[in-house]
Amino acid sequence: MKYRQTLLLDSSYLPKNVIDSGRAFVIFMKGNCEIVKHYPKKFGLVRKDVDIYKPAVIRIKEYINIDYHSVPLNRDNIFKRDNHECVYCGRRDLDKKSLTIDHVIPQSHGGPNTWENLVTACKKCNGEKSNLTLLEYGKAIPSPKRPHYLMLMKKVDYIPNEWKDYLFF
Repeated sequence: MKYRQTLLLDSSYLPKNVIDSGRAFVIFMKGNCEIVKHYPKKFGLVRKDVDIYKPAVIRIKEYINIDYHSVPLNRDNIFKRDNHECVYCGRRDLDKKSLTIDHVIPQSHGGPNTWENLVTACKKCNGEKSNLTLLEYGKAIPSPKRPHYLMLMKKVDYIPNEWKDYLFF
């Protein structure tokens, strides 16, 4: 897992995405990017006489207008945004199996599946809340927001040293 992801930079060296290192190598072979840094790990190839290092950071040569800022709405990204913490009781010592997604405004009351209405909750709090509104539940009202992709990148468990020159830490 340590060398499986590559940081994708735009033509001005701004971080745009994290992609699979195999995909990054294909983009390089097609001539659409340059490898800025590579990992000390090589791809496992059939030909043992060929050494190809896994790319750590690549830079797209030409500007391409792609919306990398649109973070996909899914469970993992909601958990990352909320720091894997229940928004109601604040418990942080939970694993993914103990976490659930809760609708701030319940679906039975017309609550949509949006960044602004979905939060991380432990099973206990989500069960207690059930389909109650927050006023009925008696807890503070969370105000979740759509995250920026860099916000989620800062919350990954492991950021390779090769990336740190290009991230704003």
